[in-house]
Amino acid sequence: MTRKITQNMIPRTMLAFLCSVLVSIGSLANAQEQSANDILDASRVAIQELSGFSAQFRMKGEGGSLFADTLPSMGGQLFFGTHDQYGRVIHCIGEARDQQKSPSQAIDLLIASDRYLWTDTQTQSIHERPISGPARGLPSAFPLVLISSIITDDPFAKDTNNADDVRLLAQETIADTLCDVIHIKRTKPNSRSKQSGSDAYTDARWYIGVNDRLPRKIEHITDAGMVKITLLFELSNLKIVEPTQKQLDISRPQGFTFKSSMPKPESTQDPDQASQTQLDPDTESQPIRSQPNQPRVQYAPPYAFTTIAGTEVANTTQEGRITVLYFWGSWCVPCKVASPLVSELAQSFQADPVDVFALAIREADPDQTRADFKAQNNHHTLALDAEALASSFKARVFPTIVVIDQEGEIVFQKSITKELTSEELVAGAKEAVQGAIE
Repeated sequence: MTRKITQNMIPRTMLAFLCSVLVSIGSLANAQEQSANDILDASRVAIQELSGFSAQFRMKGEGGSLFADTLPSMGGQLFFGTHDQYGRVIHCIGEARDQQKSPSQAIDLLIASDRYLWTDTQTQSIHERPISGPARGLPSAFPLVLISSIITDDPFAKDTNNADDVRLLAQETIADTLCDVIHIKRTKPNSRSKQSGSDAYTDARWYIGVNDRLPRKIEHITDAGMVKITLLFELSNLKIVEPTQKQLDISRPQGFTFKSSMPKPESTQDPDQASQTQLDPDTESQPIRSQPNQPRVQYAPPYAFTTIAGTEVANTTQEGRITVLYFWGSWCVPCKVASPLVSELAQSFQADPVDVFALAIREADPDQTRADFKAQNNHHTLALDAEALASSFKARVFPTIVVIDQEGEIVFQKSITKELTSEELVAGAKEAVQGAIE
């Protein structure tokens, strides 16, 4: 006997079906959120158990054609580990721009749980400021090292505490590493919120390595409807290794002035003096002096650059090797004599731990410079856009050659003069390289 379907039965059947679909969707969402939190938990454990790592980094801002030129950028080499004095730290060496078209500036920055430390080669000073202190005098790019939260007990706390939504997105590959992507929708600040500056973003995305559970990329997204700005910080060539104490500290050249606005311990000063110290960034200011009767050693300033082959070069990559920096330009008449001699210098030391880099300055047509350099079959290595690097080494006349030994000491730095020809300049550099080898 066939059962007759009444009109009253149809709505009930559809209602039951819709209910089952809604339950399934809700279960899927809960499972997805739980999976995202599981990944974050695993990453917390991996970071806490890690002795350290080194990596190349880049930071840039994206905001469409209207804001693109006003956003900052930064890149170089990064070290994460435990400093003997400051605990867990991140040390960044490289270059930064406040805006896309601004001149690049060399950076040597250490971030600890309570302070920033950085070396300023332009003013020959070392600065120390509290993390929570006023931003006066702090370079604008420094708070944008978005991965700095990994030095804290909970790297994700600022994003996950009071988050509106935490979900798992489709996996993506970042710098040849497959990553799980966690999207965190942050709670909108109310009118009483003090959220501002680098913390005033609406969404965060963490890209966590599937195999090692270490972050590879962080995005801070500010979505204001018609305006959407993204700051991203990405790691590549990450190597799990415990950095040396030298790699975890900023450069501290002799003769540089140390300026600190860190509050002194309460036991060593009265409250009025402590208050003044926190307000005046130059309260504690003294030169770093060499030990008596010791010869002055001039170490290379922090530097980082990328060759045309994509190789990252920095102080830390050159430890144990002799580095020759040849500042030149295709427009430079004396360089036309010096350049082939520098290539011969590089060829003569090919069997030794010596690297020779041609650092091009103010090239009107970088592509043509690259093509000409390759056509000449040079034995040294080319890098472009080296203006900031030249400024760090105070190279103002070209050609200039700098020779840095295996310990990072500058053993030769000279520029062409009326009394010093291109041939004599290169010969002097060659003699310095030979002396460093011996």
